Amino acid sequence: MAAINCLESVIKSWSRCWLLVAASSVWAAPDAGLFDSGRDNQAGLVFSPDGTSAYWVGWNGVWGREADSPRTIYTSTLVNDSWGQATVMPFSGEYNDDDPFVSPDGRWLYFVSERPADEADTAADGDIWRFSLTGDDALEHLDINSAAAEYSPVITSTGAIYFASSRAGGSAQGDLFRAAANADGFDAPEPLGPALNSPTGEWNLWVSADETEILFEASSRPSNISEPGDLYYSRQTPAGWTAALPVASLNGDRSDLLPRLHPDGRTLYYTTAPIGGSAGIRSADWRSIKTEIRSSFAATLLVANRSSHEVVFVDPFEAAIIDRIATGEGPHLLSNVDQGRVAVTGFGEYPRPHIEPVNTRPPFDEALNSRLTLINVSDRTVLMETRLEDCARPHASWIVGERGFVTCQDEKVVTEVDLETGKSVARFPTQQNGTHVLSFEPRSRMLAATNNESASLTLINIDSGVSRIVKLADGSEGIQEVAGLFWVANAWDGSVTVVDPDSADVLANTGPLCSFPIALSPDTRNQVWVACFGSSELVAIDQVSYAVKRRVRLSGQPLNLLLHPERDIAYVSIPRDNAVAEVDLYSGKVVRQIRTGIEPDGLRWGGQ
Repeated sequence: MAAINCLESVIKSWSRCWLLVAASSVWAAPDAGLFDSGRDNQAGLVFSPDGTSAYWVGWNGVWGREADSPRTIYTSTLVNDSWGQATVMPFSGEYNDDDPFVSPDGRWLYFVSERPADEADTAADGDIWRFSLTGDDALEHLDINSAAAEYSPVITSTGAIYFASSRAGGSAQGDLFRAAANADGFDAPEPLGPALNSPTGEWNLWVSADETEILFEASSRPSNISEPGDLYYSRQTPAGWTAALPVASLNGDRSDLLPRLHPDGRTLYYTTAPIGGSAGIRSADWRSIKTEIRSSFAATLLVANRSSHEVVFVDPFEAAIIDRIATGEGPHLLSNVDQGRVAVTGFGEYPRPHIEPVNTRPPFDEALNSRLTLINVSDRTVLMETRLEDCARPHASWIVGERGFVTCQDEKVVTEVDLETGKSVARFPTQQNGTHVLSFEPRSRMLAATNNESASLTLINIDSGVSRIVKLADGSEGIQEVAGLFWVANAWDGSVTVVDPDSADVLANTGPLCSFPIALSPDTRNQVWVACFGSSELVAIDQVSYAVKRRVRLSGQPLNLLLHPERDIAYVSIPRDNAVAEVDLYSGKVVRQIRTGIEPDGLRWGGQ
């Protein structure tokens, strides 16, 4: 009973619990090599809640081929600080038995078996069973089984069961399911959703007892090191499960599967199996893995909220706002992050009848109109704030060292601001109406400003001041520098144009591809993604052929987007929802809606 109580403490604070029991060898995680059945393969090592019994699977044969002997569940017991000889569980040895898991109360050993459920059962697929560990040797076939195969059952502290299955209701391959406990057994299983399940297979999982964390094997994903199976992690937040991320330190050029956390809360066991070789069990430090996972969510997400007049700092791992900084009236876009600083301008009051509830917006403050705010990203403080007296409707900004550049939408000009003094020091005429969004190409020193009312792009050399005008399609709106070229979204025309900053030549135009393309962001696969406000979708364009590669439908209209620097995840501002959507680009699904403030627009990555 004391061990079970400690397990509950592990769930809440595993570090404190470890301090209480560190002196006991019961809780010392043993070396995986101690558990050897004498067979070619060892897999799926799991422990009882008190750490004194171990269970795993052993069999003869080569991984990836038909086994030469039945997969058999073995056990070993800790006696006087020594692990005993491996013995076969009383029910096992005749049929293929796999994936053992001990319930948190220590009463049941759950497993998957190909044994027939009754005389009429002739299918050789796996079903979930459980064996009583209380001494009566009861063996039960669970009612949640289907006509398809089930894999790797896990029981949580609430009695809920998680498992993988190729049953109907998911993809054609494996998917992850959950079934809540009830007085008679379990409710009908429900798939875990697009954050975890994908068009390809998900299998062999572990879930924390409090159901906030999950590790699972996924096959054939583009981010896999090994096509057969890599381990992925997701965390459940108030906004839902995070998009699943591969755990680099656990994955290699083999199948990695069946993660299991030791009761000490510090040691993770998992199975690794090279194709054409033998499966074995490895261990890893869970704390190090958690640190790796945490850092893989990249930097803090910065969001400019137009109608709550602020920049918010969002932790994408927890889907939580960690800080807010008030800005000028109606901030739209965030500048690039340069030397740990980001700039934002107050565009001013504008009609926003589609934003509800209207009465939650702060009243318009003329003193905050046309205000430039410079923010230290790391400590989340305001470095400088100034009123841009000679810049009507400042929309976008860009930082190059101590030089700040701002588009003045109603004045056909880009103004330069000294970021130390806050004073305007130069003006660069664009000669075009609706000077709107900025980007910068550092090699050529070329600043590019879109002019959405003149269907054009103004190229400005920030050292010489020489400018050139490039005619574009109607509604030149968003712009993104990609591999030395400027990509421009033409909102009214529905196309994307690519411009060479040196020659000012138009290299390509996609032609109409969606309704009202408004923002762009490159990914790690030589594609540029376009947010299409009018058609509520994201469109991926190949950087070489300029062909459309993918389309992802959204439930709301995207105003801006920002891709994860390493993963197939996009963050998309949805102003009608007052939220930023987290989109898994592999599955093509929105996995979470993160509430950030009223009418989010500009997005940038900040510091860790």
